[in-house]
Amino acid sequence: MNKTLVHRDYTIAGTDIMLSIYRDRLEMTSPGRLPNSVTVEGIKRGQRYARNQTLVYIMKDYGYVEYRGMGINSKIIPGMLKHNGTEPDLIEDENSFKVRLWREKSEKR
Repeated sequence: MNKTLVHRDYTIAGTDIMLSIYRDRLEMTSPGRLPNSVTVEGIKRGQRYARNQTLVYIMKDYGYVEYRGMGINSKIIPGMLKHNGTEPDLIEDENSFKVRLWREKSEKR
């Protein structure tokens, strides 16, 4: 979740990061599109970006993040594959970016 806080687009007012817990999945939705030339496939490969480098430094100093741009690539994808054999759904639409983690492999649709 700390990565979501670091990457959130804070220029969008009136909306918050949403954490939704369902019977079959967990969804984290962050306001705003992916920045610049960042793509979902790029994120899976470890493409790096920082909307607010100062916030990244602060989170790193307090031990909340290790280094920039590797959370999905080196932690979330391997963790989910180990947990249940699924990769997270990374969904970008015109107003937000969502990470969906499935509880069980068979429940993924």
